[in-house]
Amino acid sequence: PKRFEAYGWHVVRDVDGGGPRQVTQDGGNAENPTATPDGQWTVYSSGNPQKAGLWKIRPDGSGATHVVQGRVSLPDLSPDGRHVVCANAASDTLSVIDTRTDTVAETIWAKPSPADLFGAQPNALAFDPSGRTLYVANGTQNAVAVVAFAPAERESKLQGLIPVGWFPGALA
Repeated sequence: PKRFEAYGWHVVRDVDGGGPRQVTQDGGNAENPTATPDGQWTVYSSGNPQKAGLWKIRPDGSGATHVVQGRVSLPDLSPDGRHVVCANAASDTLSVIDTRTDTVAETIWAKPSPADLFGAQPNALAFDPSGRTLYVANGTQNAVAVVAFAPAERESKLQGLIPVGWFPGALA
């Protein structure tokens, strides 16, 4: 099936043109649906206050699983599909979820030191093609954070910040 977002609802349309049909039941608040490489799941963030967090769901709408609770932004899958990362703007952290176990494998600080004042506000993510580097748009720091991504060893670490223009909000 071909996946797309329509008015905040995750919708699936069959390749043969059948459909479209709504998959999520979030009341129009499903954001940034991303299919796993094997096509078996879609991960998305929900902005619905009663269902806020990171979700995964099968293309037919079954198996909805609330993986991370609370407001998260723009989940992104690692190139190998093993991990999904979501930005937690309210805590200046990134949650790394193991897609095989639906558990948080690691939490990464999006600022140089956890003791720094609140305000990195990570809000967008992008992996390099190898999956070993993660770029994070830190809105209120006016910077892109560069993270060495190594969740299997629980050793992902912020390498530094690249200054950019005012409030970066997207990466490609």
